[in-house]
Formats: sequence, structure tokens, C-alpha cells
Amino acid sequence: MSQQLYGFYVSFSGEVTQNPINNVYALSTAGVTLSTAVLGANPRQAFQELRGMAFGPDGNFYVAQAWKGASAVMQFDGALSQGSYTMSFNENFVTASASAGLVHPYQPVFGPDGNLYVSSQDTNVVTVFYGPENSSAGQAGPDASSLPTGTFYPGTFVPAFSAAVGIPPNTSVPVADGGLTFLTTSSSTHSVRGLAFDSSGNLYVADEGNNRVAVFNSTGAVLGFITGSKSHTISEPVALCFDVAGETLYIASPGNNTIFTYDASGAGKSEFTAKLLISDASLDKLSGIAVDPSGNLYSCSRGDMTISIWTESNGAWSASSFAGPFTDSPEQIMPVYTPIVGQ
Repeated sequence: MSQQLYGFYVSFSGEVTQNPINNVYALSTAGVTLSTAVLGANPRQAFQELRGMAFGPDGNFYVAQAWKGASAVMQFDGALSQGSYTMSFNENFVTASASAGLVHPYQPVFGPDGNLYVSSQDTNVVTVFYGPENSSAGQAGPDASSLPTGTFYPGTFVPAFSAAVGIPPNTSVPVADGGLTFLTTSSSTHSVRGLAFDSSGNLYVADEGNNRVAVFNSTGAVLGFITGSKSHTISEPVALCFDVAGETLYIASPGNNTIFTYDASGAGKSEFTAKLLISDASLDKLSGIAVDPSGNLYSCSRGDMTISIWTESNGAWSASSFAGPFTDSPEQIMPVYTPIVGQ
């Protein structure tokens, strides 16, 4: 039975000089902006540099604040008042006080165990925190049992090979064993980005600095690495999106203007070949991606600050304008399957 799509939530960079957007927008299924303030104000601090979003098992809404001065995953009340598009601020659900691994967080995602997994760009690790329905909610969970003997941040589920901060004193884990790569170039830095779980509980991690998507099982053990196909290579992967209906992982590869797909059943067969889906020059500044119940794709562009919708006909994909241009770069887009306005 297909889900009913009510619209989309979109986060923005918050880093432009003029008119930065430091809230989440609500869009209709047609791309019309319904609200520019999904997030109710935090009375103690203004929002800065919002990134990944997720609904928790408790029905509340969680948003990563990437600003290093106040790294956090914030919790908002998912119950909307009648006629309102805005969720009230509850608390900073996780901060660096729970684990120093949380620095410059990018993507929060809830696992099948109800716990919260968060990628952090500067420490270049994925940290697990107990979920909202656990008596230790918001605290660091146990380190992955597959980690080698060494020193790691509390709750380290996926370790780093290299990082902007934290190595040393943390133990560097070889890339062949799942260690994530931090890479600095003349124009930018590359580190861990998107996360996604498949229906079997395997975790996919965008290892941007090593041009691959690393795949881990529920204990944190490495299953393999998605690097592309025989003729196409994944380059600087950022966003990941898992479509439960099709058991398909979508991979944003802005380094070569491409979106790949991966059949998640391959993880159980040690088959990690991706399929090139779309290659187009307009994807050169690709950030967030999403898929709707009809199989349409949505791509965010940091370049022209727009969101495109991609539709397929007879095997060919074509793009049209969906939303924007905005005054800031859209970072992530997520479909919303609960009412976007209080009933």
C-alpha cells in the first residue's frame, strides 16, 4: 500500500553572505512554498547551518545543526497545532556533551533499533546515540563491536581513517576496514556525508573523500564498498536516499554530475556494483536528493539554488523546475508522509 505524500521539507546552507536561510521550508507536492518557518524558535539560540532531517520513532522531528559553535541534533514536537505549519522546539536531543565525536553533523538517521545515527564532517565518524524511546535517550550508545582495539569517541559506529579533528588521539582505522577518508583540496574539504538504512538493517555511508559508499551490517562490520560500475565511477558522493518500495539506494555523485542506483539485495550477496541512472551537467552542484512514491526524483542544486524534478519515460530521464530559486542553497530535501499543516 503506497504512502500518501503531503509535501516536502527542505533545509538550506545558511552560509551565504546575503539572505541566508536558517529554517526549514515546507513545500507542497507541486513545489509551492507553504511555510518558511517549519521550526519553532529555540529560545536560547538562533539556528545556524541546518542539514539533515528525520522523523523519529516517537513521531518527533529531528534536524542537524552543522554550525561548529553549537553542533547538535535538535528535536521538535511533531504534533502540529490546528492550522499551523510550525513545530515547537523541544530540546537539543544530542550534543557534543554526549560524545565529542559530534562535530559539524551532517546527517541524522534512525536505525531499525530505534537509535539515532549521525555523521559528523570534522571528526569524520558516524556516532550512535540511544533513541528517544530508550531510558538513556540522547546519550552515546555502545561502540560498534567490530572496532579494533584502540581509542574512539563514545558511540563510534563507523570510524575514521583520517579527520579534521580527533586523529590522534583516536585510532586511525584502515580504509579497507571501513575507515572514512578526510580529504582537503584547494577549493574544499571532503568527508563523511549522507547515511541511509536498507530494509535489512544495513547502513550505507557516503565516504566522500574516498569516492565510495561504505556498507556496514548491524554490528558495524564492513560488508563492502560501492564504487560504481565497470564503466562509471562514483565521485564525491554526498546525499543518499533509500526507496523501500523498490529496495533501491539512490546515490548523489556531484563530482561527475551523476545519480547512481544500487540494488540493496546485493549487500547480502557481496555484490556492490552501482548502476548509472542519470548523468547531466545540471547536477554539477548536486546536494540533496529524494524519491517520491511515483518514482520521480528530486535534486537540489547549490549552484542555481533550485530544486528540480526528474521524470522517466521509456528509460529516459528529463528534468523540469520544481521549486526556487531561493535566496540560499538548498541542502537536503525529504518527502513528508504526515500532514504538513495541523488538522
